[in-house]
Amino acid sequence: MNFKDRIIRATGKKTPFRLIAADLTSTMNQIGGFHGAKGYALKLLAENSLASIFLSASLKFPGTVTFTTSFSGEITRIQSDSTPMGLVRAMIPQDELQSIGANEPAIVPQHISVIKLDERGKRIHESVIEAAAVSMGQNLAYYLLQSEQIRSAVGIEARFNADDPSKLDYAAGFYVEAFPDLEERDIAILEQIVLNLPKFPELYKSEGFDLDELLDQLRGPYDIDIVKEIDPKAYCPCSRERMVATLATLKTADLEDLAKEGKDFEVICDFCRTKYQITVNNLKTIIDERRETRDERN
Repeated sequence: MNFKDRIIRATGKKTPFRLIAADLTSTMNQIGGFHGAKGYALKLLAENSLASIFLSASLKFPGTVTFTTSFSGEITRIQSDSTPMGLVRAMIPQDELQSIGANEPAIVPQHISVIKLDERGKRIHESVIEAAAVSMGQNLAYYLLQSEQIRSAVGIEARFNADDPSKLDYAAGFYVEAFPDLEERDIAILEQIVLNLPKFPELYKSEGFDLDELLDQLRGPYDIDIVKEIDPKAYCPCSRERMVATLATLKTADLEDLAKEGKDFEVICDFCRTKYQITVNNLKTIIDERRETRDERN
């Protein structure tokens, strides 16, 4: 049996808690390929994205969660965006990525930033906390406790292949959330379950990561209902039209300077690395539309 990427959401049948188990291995290998990420950079990209996926899974509407970790050192930040339907994209500054290659970067996590948008793109939540640890799982659990008063246990781990650091062996994790009415006795039992979980390498087999075994271990003595099972996908909503619209946010003087150069140029999406050609005519159209709007106001 070949394992595939999945996000499994479950709740206790009689006990008020929630479980999420996720395997993003193939998805993150695809996203890593967009960036040419290798080794520890690919590992960080995957672990950041798993954190975003766990947060977006808790949204009660079709919105988006942006999870950003900022660092001091050779990498300054990693950003991942995800939706409740398992769509995910991620970025890492390309110049920093090129400088470290597959080597382990010298970094210290500084801050965790979380932004939640509704289906119309309206910002409904924003929070920034200091990173509590090197572990992405610990940082997410700390964020949930500090910013959303949610008691949770989170395990996140990605491992790159020793022979081919451009590929991940696995990128997987779990999320356990205690609902407010969960009794202390059950909380103690769940804490012990998490402490006794197999190490992630023990769940990795020749076919892939055994997500079902992880979920079975997480449930312990409790009966659970599988609420939803989702196939995650790499997705980026960028387009040439969006890139032109982004250029339209520049100052008119800057646009005019670009137009005077008389050359078409290339814009690259930070997330999927798709290249878009922007023409001088595109710039002139934006400038003319601004002049027309200004004349109408006058």
